[in-house]
Order: sequence, then C-alpha cells, then structure tokens
Amino acid sequence: MRQYDGRPPTQRDVALRAGVSTATVSYILSGRRDRATPVTPETRERVLRAVDELGYRLNHAARSLRRQRTELVCLVYRMPDNPWVERLTEQIQEAGGARGYSMIALPLRSERPGEPALRVLRERYVDGAVVAPGALIEPAELAALAAAGLALLVFDDDLAADSYDVVDQSQAAACRDLVRHLVSRGHRRIGYLAHDIELTAPDDAVQSLKYRAVAAALADAGVPLPAELVRPGADVRDRAYTETQVLLRSPEPPTALISASDRGAVDAIWAARDLGRSVPGDLAVAGIGNTAEGAAITPALTTIGLPRLDFTAPVDRLFERIAAGSALPGVRLAEPWRLIVRGSA
Repeated sequence: MRQYDGRPPTQRDVALRAGVSTATVSYILSGRRDRATPVTPETRERVLRAVDELGYRLNHAARSLRRQRTELVCLVYRMPDNPWVERLTEQIQEAGGARGYSMIALPLRSERPGEPALRVLRERYVDGAVVAPGALIEPAELAALAAAGLALLVFDDDLAADSYDVVDQSQAAACRDLVRHLVSRGHRRIGYLAHDIELTAPDDAVQSLKYRAVAAALADAGVPLPAELVRPGADVRDRAYTETQVLLRSPEPPTALISASDRGAVDAIWAARDLGRSVPGDLAVAGIGNTAEGAAITPALTTIGLPRLDFTAPVDRLFERIAAGSALPGVRLAEPWRLIVRGSA
C-alpha cells in the first residue's frame, strides 16, 4: 500500500480526492446496490480513480471487527460437486453480490466433517452458510451453530426448522414416483447406479436416501433389487459408462436403469448405444437431478428434480436471516422434486 502524507490512505482521503462524502465512498466500495438514490456512473468512476491514485486498500479485518460482520457466506457441500451445486453457487454469488457479500465454498469429503472443516462455521469466519444435501453436519451441531448466531439454510427433507431454515425437497417421494413410472411400463428387472457413499454407508439415512427410497419403492411394487444390479458409477462418468456395460453384458441384463445422478445416466445412454442397444427399447434409463445436460441429450433423459433449477427463494431467505440477526423463527421452505418423463424412459 502506498503512503499518503506518511501514512496509509483512508476512506476520508479518497473522499477528499474524489470530492464526495465518506458515506458515498463506503457505499461504492462495499459493492451494495440498495441505496435509495443510486450514485451516478460519473461519481463511481471518480471514486474508483481516487482509490487507484492513492493506492487505497479496504481493511476487511478492521471493518469486520467494527461492524461485527464478515460479509462472507459459505456453501457447504459434499464432493464431488454437480450442476445442482454449481447453480446454487451462482445464485448465492448473484444475491450476495447485490448485498455486498462474497461467497466461499467448503467442500467436504464423504465422511462426516471434523473439527478443521467446521472451524470455518464455529469460529464465525462467515455470517451465514448454506448446507447442501448430504453435507453430514449433525443436527446438534447445526443447532449449536445457529444458537451462536450463524445464519443457516439447510437442505434436508427430515429436519425440523427451529433456529434455522430448512429446505424440504421431498426427494424420497420423487424417487418413489420414478420407480412407479418404470414399473407401470412393465419393467421388472431394474438396475441402480449408486453414489459410492450409498454402498459404503447403506444404513445411513442421509447418505443413502435415494438408494433406500428406490429400494423401498421396488419392494413395495414386488420387484426385487438383487445385489448384482446395484453398481457404483453415479459419481464418475467413466465408471458409469463401464458399469452400465457390465450390467448389459450380464446373463440377465436389466431392462431399466436408474442412476443416482443425471451425469451417470447420460453416460449410461452412451454405454448402451456403443453396445448396439437402443434406449429406451432395450434399456430404459432414468437419472436424478434434472440437469440441463439431461434435457439436451437424445433421447432426452427422464429424471426427477426441481422443475426449474432455481434457488431464489431459499437464498433470499438466508440473506433475510443475516440482516435480521436472531429475530426470525425457523421456517420450512417447500421446494419439492418432481418426476419429469422424457424419451429415455
């Protein structure tokens, strides 16, 4: 940082150089857009030019201490990421940017997070956090974080909203609808491409939600799900391709295949085609997630997910909670997944 009259420049120095008030400088540098009378482009340019000429740098640490806010929010998600998480990231950044907030990502491995990961939340490096599905933070931990003042938005179909907000996507119900659709089309040998964690933690209600819902719906329909029809592959594209071909080369191949991700289902379609099998004639394929890629492939992918990949309402609620402090009660936001029938099944 350059020295200005023998000291680091301040916002007051910037204001004097630009011929504006210190409040105007603070507003422009915060990135906010909520002023009743917005500053003109000319004023903004004059302030930014003064910042550059003086070499001014915003002291975020000092400002955080002064305002008791970090102006950061965190997205907690389980690796690997996917188009669903990517869209959620975009909308958090868009909504945060309009309010002067930046976003950091906290990717977690499949196992439950330990102290190093949770430190970001426990020690309030951020003002709020969005916890994506399967991030595996215990309910007691979530309650403690909220009690300590952290604004939380948690994607979970079973948690009760208490001191934080919960997004209910009704994933299990959508999985049952998908199974019923395939069974109604006459399929009695249905395979499943699983997330790795679903196979390593099959008794974990959070980790294996989709797998358990599919298996339960098949059992209710009187359709068996033998172990040889459950394969890994939903996490990694080349494995989805390979495992689909393993299934199709078996003595009794499935007539339908559900992938725990749209990503895996798209590669399952390619794998079937490369073996000379038609989709859906020889193999009906369905995914989970409703991504843009699934809608673009031919035949378009039957799937379950949000009809529109739009998280505006939940994200806005997070920033409302940050602004209100602890004054808001916890609410459940219904964002249910739906069955979307297309050409692949």
